[in-house]
Amino acid sequence: MNRLVLFFALAVTLMSSTARAQERGGVARIGIPGTPPAGPLVSLVQDGADAYNKGDIAYFEKLFADDILWVDEDGHELNTKMFCVNFIRRQITATPKRRMTVSGVATGAWGDTGWAAFAYTIDDGVNQRKGMNTTLFKKVGNDWKIVLIHGAINAPAVSH
Repeated sequence: MNRLVLFFALAVTLMSSTARAQERGGVARIGIPGTPPAGPLVSLVQDGADAYNKGDIAYFEKLFADDILWVDEDGHELNTKMFCVNFIRRQITATPKRRMTVSGVATGAWGDTGWAAFAYTIDDGVNQRKGMNTTLFKKVGNDWKIVLIHGAINAPAVSH
C-alpha cells in the first residue's frame, strides 16, 4: 500500500511539472533548489556514486532488493536483481572507465519507505551523459534496499 501511494504521488508530481513546462512553452526546469537535506538516504546516494566509481559490484548486490525494478532512459525494464546487477556491472567495467558525479540530492522517508532524487553526470573522458534519477527504497531490518530506479537523460524530446 505504501508503494502504491508513493507511486501515485510521484506520478502526479511528474505530470504536473511537465504540464507547467508545456504551458510556458519552455523546457521543464531540472534541479532542486537549496541545500540537500541531511540523512541516511543522502549518504546512500553518494555511497552509490562512490561504489560505481570504484567498480564495487558487491555494494550493489547488497543494496538491490530481490524485487527491484529498474526503468532506464530508453524505457527498458530490468525486473530482477540479476539483470540490475549485470546492468551496473557492464557500466562499471566499461572501457573507457566511466565516472559518476551526483548533485542536487533530495530525499525523504516515511516509516519503511524512502526516496531519493538527484542529477547525475556519467563521464568517460570522451562522452558525457547527464540526467536525473529517482530511486525508491524499502527498509529491511536496519538496511535500506532499492526497489525502484528510474533514470532519465537530459536530452530534447523527440516524436515517436
